[in-house]
Amino acid sequence: MTDRPETEKFYGAAILLLRWWVLGWTREELAEESGLSAASIYNYEKGKTVPGPERRKKIAEALGVSLAELDGLAAAVRRRLLGLGDRGFAASGRLAAEVAAALAADFHRAIFPLVERLVAAEAAPPPQAATEEEIGALAPVVADLGAPELQSLVEKLPSLWRWAFVKLVGEESARAASVDAGRALELARFALWIAERVSGGEGWVSLVFAWAFLSNAQRVGSDLAGAEEALACSARLQADPPEGRPELPEPWRLLDLEASLRIDLRQLPEALRLLDQAAEVAPRTGPIRAHLLCIRSIALDRMGDLEGSIAVLREALAEIGHEAESNLLCMLQFNLADCLTSVGKAAEAAEMLPELRRLQAQVGDGLNQIRMRWLEGKIDAGLGRLDRAIEALSWVRAAFAKEDVRYDEAQASMELAGLYLKKGRTADVKRLVLRMEPVFRAKGVHAEAKKALALFRRAVEMETATPELAGRVAGYLRRARYDPELIFEEAA
Repeated sequence: MTDRPETEKFYGAAILLLRWWVLGWTREELAEESGLSAASIYNYEKGKTVPGPERRKKIAEALGVSLAELDGLAAAVRRRLLGLGDRGFAASGRLAAEVAAALAADFHRAIFPLVERLVAAEAAPPPQAATEEEIGALAPVVADLGAPELQSLVEKLPSLWRWAFVKLVGEESARAASVDAGRALELARFALWIAERVSGGEGWVSLVFAWAFLSNAQRVGSDLAGAEEALACSARLQADPPEGRPELPEPWRLLDLEASLRIDLRQLPEALRLLDQAAEVAPRTGPIRAHLLCIRSIALDRMGDLEGSIAVLREALAEIGHEAESNLLCMLQFNLADCLTSVGKAAEAAEMLPELRRLQAQVGDGLNQIRMRWLEGKIDAGLGRLDRAIEALSWVRAAFAKEDVRYDEAQASMELAGLYLKKGRTADVKRLVLRMEPVFRAKGVHAEAKKALALFRRAVEMETATPELAGRVAGYLRRARYDPELIFEEAA
């Protein structure tokens, strides 16, 4: 029996091995034999979706194996790829031979015939370089392993030193950014390491994108100076193409990554201009258009146009419906619910919570889990459920403090202080202010924000703090997060 859900991600690799290496079929031939669509087979092999039990059975029958054999191969591929160590893992046909030869003893007796077929296929000459399709099938491996482990595997496999693998790792870095900035940076540096080993015009393309992905990872890690420097490296390469002037694939993605940096640098009109350019050259597919609209909504939010941001987020969700990739769908719905809460529409935001919780469970834990609980607390506050909001925000404040995310701790603390003051719990406000001492020493909290917090602390000490003051400081912190020169204006 397979080890689900871990093994589920490797069904695509197992199907690809059987279809392409053992049988030599095209995707269309497998689709015809199984009664499924070629698009479904493509999505399974790419790891975008996982076939259900009935579809797995149809695919297994079409490939001439039992369901137990297909399950066993998926489990073996997982074990093999996650346990290769410094021996490296093989791409395309060599992967099939490696799995078969090295893991025969691990297979259940029922699937020995499959092992024999794979070993017999070893005599066929393997391709010299992994194709984009074969590299795409390695997505679960990239998602599961850390950058050091990946590098130790890939350094002995020149067949993977390709633009397609640079892109695979770079995009995984971008996906990791919202959950783990450290992993995002590790993967982006690994993508650059690969790009430096790709030759010819493909190597130039690889370096252009690798520097852009590194810039994005540094931006997420709050190293804006490093992000600008990395982006400048990408720009210099673009300005000096090699002989033959190879065409850059996906130019919209480069514009998109730069726009995100311009947003964090408070160069908001420039960010919107870049997003306009990206929309002009990007494919007119729903997910890409929705992604660009998501970044635009962030720029509008930073400009203080929450209603404009809400309109753009609704447009993005209409582009993709509810069948989009989980990370993008979760980001769009979360941002919409957060904006709705900020403009006093907590009831509408509350209706989105069940679906958001489902998506959140798919995307992962870490800071996302904390921010989800934060959103729930803000919605409870907006609906007048103050005790529930206090419970949520107390947990959120402590969680951010534990993670040493001091700016978010400060903002959550001000929101919590406002609720305490509404309930007349002044003693709790005083204790809360005392717990905020690390915030005043934190490098990640800029000087103007510290001044606003100090003003609130003095008001608490003088027993003149009000819910309105706490709310104004919390609102200021939200606006000033990416604008350290914004000054908190005291009430007249």
